Amino acid sequence: MAKPKRDVYYIEVVGRALDVLEVFVHEQKAQLTLKEIATRLKQNTNTVFRLLYTLAQHGYIIKSNKKYELGSKLLDLTNAKLRHTDLIAIAGPHMEALRERFRETVNLGILAEGQIRYIDVRQSLERFRLAETVGGTDPLHCTALGKAHLAYLPLPEVRRLMREYGMARWTPHTITTLTALKPELERIREQGYAVDREESMLGAFCVAAPILDAEERPVAAMSIAGPLVRFHEAHLKQAAEALREAAAAVEEKLRSSGKPPVARQPLFAPNGRVAELDLTDTNRI
Repeated sequence: MAKPKRDVYYIEVVGRALDVLEVFVHEQKAQLTLKEIATRLKQNTNTVFRLLYTLAQHGYIIKSNKKYELGSKLLDLTNAKLRHTDLIAIAGPHMEALRERFRETVNLGILAEGQIRYIDVRQSLERFRLAETVGGTDPLHCTALGKAHLAYLPLPEVRRLMREYGMARWTPHTITTLTALKPELERIREQGYAVDREESMLGAFCVAAPILDAEERPVAAMSIAGPLVRFHEAHLKQAAEALREAAAAVEEKLRSSGKPPVARQPLFAPNGRVAELDLTDTNRI
């Protein structure tokens, strides 16, 4: 990684801390060991450990099972920018309208580090609700937002993600094999929306629609989620239709803006529409 020019104003220790964060960008791995980071930086492990410890104290790094990964504090910084730029700003009014109409929580999520990362949440005004938080994460294989992303990725990419991050069983309804997941993703592409029927949480029902770019890769996905006692199969048709319309409006607005949405890697880019997908494309699931 390129080193900035040193001068009297340059604070060496701050630069080293930023170098640690940049390692994750260049390595493109969700988790790294202390040795891997130190080797990449050509620094001794004691120095790198202290940098990682300090970054962890501020929420920029998380340590898990002797490995390190980027913390959600970085997303908080990104969201300070995102809230005034394309994706969240454009999706926001549509999310508000969906919340008012269905009275349930509306989420906007992206694919980040092998998971769904929530970048905007409009909480249900009901006291009993499904509540997510901006910066929080959920698995790909058992959430409506996650499956809405996976359905529009090439099969090799889906295989890699499932192999790397696993398909843990969260409830008795969770799909835990790629063989079972493939027909589910085919249905999602055909209908243009994904459903989580108690797959990630018992008692929860969620519907999501993808936001696609011109190449029909997922930029993000938008969902409506609520407790099964209040939001369920009877609402599916209306919710799915409303989500698809909202997603199409966001895609069109992004297209007309003439620039891609600002997003963290591994976000892709905006636009497109689901119904025109060529299901004969053998490169996809």
